[in-house]
Amino acid sequence: MTLTPATAPSAPGDALLAETERAAAADPLDPAYVEGLCREIDGRIVRGDVMIGILPVRAYEVLVRGYLTAARAGRSDAWVVLGRRLLSLPVGQPPAWPSPHPFPTSGNDVLDAALRCFAEAAGHGNREGAYLFAAVGREAVGRVGRYALTLLEPLRADDPTGEARYWSGILHYLLGEGEAAVAYHQRAAEAGNADAMFELHVLHDTGDAVARDEAVARQWLLRAADLEHPRALYNVAAGHASGRGFPRDEAVAAGWYERAANAGNARAAATLGVMCLLGSGVPTDTSRAAQWFDRAEEQGFDVDGWLEQLGMSRPS
Repeated sequence: MTLTPATAPSAPGDALLAETERAAAADPLDPAYVEGLCREIDGRIVRGDVMIGILPVRAYEVLVRGYLTAARAGRSDAWVVLGRRLLSLPVGQPPAWPSPHPFPTSGNDVLDAALRCFAEAAGHGNREGAYLFAAVGREAVGRVGRYALTLLEPLRADDPTGEARYWSGILHYLLGEGEAAVAYHQRAAEAGNADAMFELHVLHDTGDAVARDEAVARQWLLRAADLEHPRALYNVAAGHASGRGFPRDEAVAAGWYERAANAGNARAAATLGVMCLLGSGVPTDTSRAAQWFDRAEEQGFDVDGWLEQLGMSRPS
């Protein structure tokens, strides 16, 4: 017999959702408890409980409302997680709440709400909130970029990793202020920030905002690669594979591609798969190729589409 929704038994996750709603409405409120319940829902969503029906679809709505309740009660980390979830989950229309942080965006209500979340977190001294605001708003212009710089300003005074200065450089570049961008990236790189080193590599390699200088670009690239920066490792590998800026040596390139893949660069993993298929710089090994392709796919790379462009296919 097929059960209708009205007669079907409750899903096991309903009790968790009901407790989250009860806790969020309680007076007095325990925001830490509410946030803890939300994180449990969050974990279940990530492992796929909604997709397989263990949690009902309304879990998304309960999650967002719960995080918002905890965040407005002073849990700054909840602002950060809420912003992330608004961007990654099918939450529909995001919740409205009184906020001094409305920002002009492309009209995407979810993006606007996420930016407000990150700004709220930053306003409570949460560094990650400030960095996420800069990262998510980096393609926006005008007041979003300017406001991001105001959030980063107090963080630059105590910036041992150079991250606040790195993001300041990114924003100044996007705002068309190349000289300021280079200056901030230089300071971030001096603090050991590999992302800033890679940006300096790109700027010197292209002659964007600075005089083009391949030798300086290569120095910054190698410094970033020494810190296991995924894109820097990939570029060094590609340089050895092509002979551009480095001695051409496919075996050496394969070693750098492997370092890049182990650092999380999906394209490097896919490239290694192709090299294993062709026997370029490494022994021909279809089993090893399949492993690299699987790794690349796990990291979000469209392996089949890329192989099709190359006129190749996966090993059977």
